[in-house]
Amino acid sequence: MAIVKWKFGQAPSQTTQPEPPKQAPVQIVTADGKQFGLENFGNTCYANSVLQALYFCSPLRDLVIQSPDSAAGHEDPASFLPSPTVLGQQVRHKPDRKPSATHTPSRPADPTASQLTASSSGSTSATLFSALRALFLHIAQNPQDKGTVAPRAFIEKLRELNELFRSTMHQDAHEFLNYVLNKIVDELEEERKRNADGKVSNSVATLATTRAPSTSYSLPSASTLVHRLFEGTLTSETRCLTCETVSSRDESFLDLSVDIEQNSSITACLRQFSASEMLCQRNKFFCDSCCDLQEAEKRMKIKRLPNVLALHLKRFKYQEDVGRYIKLAYRVAFPLELRLFNTVDDAQDPDRLYKLFAIVVHIGNGPHHGHYITIVKAANPNAPGQWLVFDDDNVDTIKESDIPKYYGDSNSGSAYVLFYQ
Repeated sequence: MAIVKWKFGQAPSQTTQPEPPKQAPVQIVTADGKQFGLENFGNTCYANSVLQALYFCSPLRDLVIQSPDSAAGHEDPASFLPSPTVLGQQVRHKPDRKPSATHTPSRPADPTASQLTASSSGSTSATLFSALRALFLHIAQNPQDKGTVAPRAFIEKLRELNELFRSTMHQDAHEFLNYVLNKIVDELEEERKRNADGKVSNSVATLATTRAPSTSYSLPSASTLVHRLFEGTLTSETRCLTCETVSSRDESFLDLSVDIEQNSSITACLRQFSASEMLCQRNKFFCDSCCDLQEAEKRMKIKRLPNVLALHLKRFKYQEDVGRYIKLAYRVAFPLELRLFNTVDDAQDPDRLYKLFAIVVHIGNGPHHGHYITIVKAANPNAPGQWLVFDDDNVDTIKESDIPKYYGDSNSGSAYVLFYQ
């Protein structure tokens, strides 16, 4: 029997209401905790994989979202909705691409994708940066935690700006990454030039000169947000073997491309990257001190480390005996934490520890067909240490112990671009 309690001096009929049950605290899902797949528009897994890696690069995402982009359009929220489903299943397009004769073939426009080509009739983004910002904002501020987003405006702008990406042929994810970063740099620098008179401060150039989150040192104020995060400096040191004079030449980079060998590791690849090379016979070095051609020793080292390190494994190689590019599905082990040892002696903070946060994986036997997926470590406080696999519109969890499956030399796929920060 239930016992009804009431206060002293209160009539039994005027009973107090029982206390409501305590509710569990609401877990607020941050931008890092979002799990949104991206719709594939026929051959856009190369873009989806890189976009997911860039989104989960939290310093970049935060700077992009916070940018007061004066060129941004007002995208219709409906433009992010995926295509209609068929029998309750999302339409997915992952056909293997037919191999072509060369690595960078002429790519005709795709007549079947006219709504996504140069006309860009449905796009309201003025720049590729604006389209990227709108996409990031839509995911980060979405009231839902999971779902599928159609990056239609971004693909439209991409195909409008570069006809290379208008065809249905298999594209290279690293080439796409390189193009996106450099194009954003161009757009930010063009905006800065337009605002050089100092009268307009509400622009993407304004935030580009502020310090990026988690940045351990400052860069020149003229740099863009891409430079502040991804740019490092290589120095080519050449030592004359006659007079011992050392000359150096600096070169900036946004990502490092390293050669790979079978059953090797990232450490071994970087060691080979900075290995000494002898300049002799027909390749002698002209020494300014000796004023003559001399034998010399040359090596490449890292002079300034980037805040975000993008490592590109050169898995596609031209094979002369067959006259075409082939894929090197070599097994290359990569660590979850990395220190770069191949730095110059006076490098700033050379012992900084990089942590892996994204892996772009290529699945397939050749450079002209296959599929791309992305594995990311989400910095979600509600699920610390959780790894996710983004396969276009599908999102699944993966155990950290299963990541070595993607070292290469297996049907799971081969790590192609590694992102450390």
